[in-house]
Amino acid sequence: MKSLTLSIVAVALLFIGCSEDKKSAPAAQAAQMPPLPVKAQKIKFDKANFTKSYSAVLKPFREVDVVARVKGVLVKENFKEGTFVKEGATLYEIQKDEYGAALEESKASWLKAEANFNKASRDWERTEFLFKNSAISVQQRDDILYAYDSAKAEVQKAKAALKNAELNYGYTTIKAPIDGVVGLSSRDVGAYIETQNSKLTTITALNTLYAEFSIPSSDASKYASQIKTGAKVTLKSGTKSYEGTVDFIAPKLDLQTDTLLLRAVFENPKRELILGSYAEVSLEGFSYDSVAKIPQGALIKTPDATVVYIIENGTASMRAINVLHVQNGVAMVEGGVQENEEIAISNIAKLKPNAKVTVMDGK
Repeated sequence: MKSLTLSIVAVALLFIGCSEDKKSAPAAQAAQMPPLPVKAQKIKFDKANFTKSYSAVLKPFREVDVVARVKGVLVKENFKEGTFVKEGATLYEIQKDEYGAALEESKASWLKAEANFNKASRDWERTEFLFKNSAISVQQRDDILYAYDSAKAEVQKAKAALKNAELNYGYTTIKAPIDGVVGLSSRDVGAYIETQNSKLTTITALNTLYAEFSIPSSDASKYASQIKTGAKVTLKSGTKSYEGTVDFIAPKLDLQTDTLLLRAVFENPKRELILGSYAEVSLEGFSYDSVAKIPQGALIKTPDATVVYIIENGTASMRAINVLHVQNGVAMVEGGVQENEEIAISNIAKLKPNAKVTVMDGK
């Protein structure tokens, strides 16, 4: 019985020994793994230029409503909707008969007033001579002077009426106020224009346009000295880029959106940019005085911070950093790293805290 007990104990110790060997194997293998090869970059602080990108909406540089200034029947439409028209081109014609007759009547009234004034002038000249020679009374002199002044006033009144008749007659021909693409016509030929200032169509200039965009108040305060009228702006639409300049900065923040409105002007000679569409604008002229440039691929984002692997004495350890801006795959870092420290920039996914690494050539 005693020998049986000893045999069981021996077998149990054998199994326990085998189990401990299996548990210690991974640790031993880990200790024997070679250092992970990585590429490294030495930290250097320097001045860096960068751009800021914002979403913009394209708006017309000039857009004018074409209106009828006089009432009447629309007798001609001299354009095709959606085509380009030059400034001064005749768009519409309103029936002229009534306004032509009024113009002729005004001309006749003016000629009559001129004739009366000429007679009154001659009468006044004779009256002055007679009065100086005591040939007429003061009352007679005053009556002739009143007739002269009245005739003179009638001439001015007739001139004003004639000018107004000429304007109304001219308004029967409606011309394009600007170069641009003419929109849909709101009235057909034969329609009667019942009210003045009735909108007939719209002309939109397309060779130049605006891009309006808003920047957050944080950017507005942080880069206040760099956001200026005349600053260069790049607009991207599809695969093409366009250069423009800032021509307007709102004097105050929009309290509802907590943003500052900016506007840039762009040339659009080929009319490739479509009004009302959205595009991305990049505002240039920003810079940091002293930042480190780190490849974006070297960054690791955690719930609490953005970190990089610092390489010291062949060991990679995590370090939280302060990223100011990321542009074209490069992160601009202000704090968390020091001059001449090395960071890992490859094999980031395979790295673990306190892992042994070896820096490859060509770093």
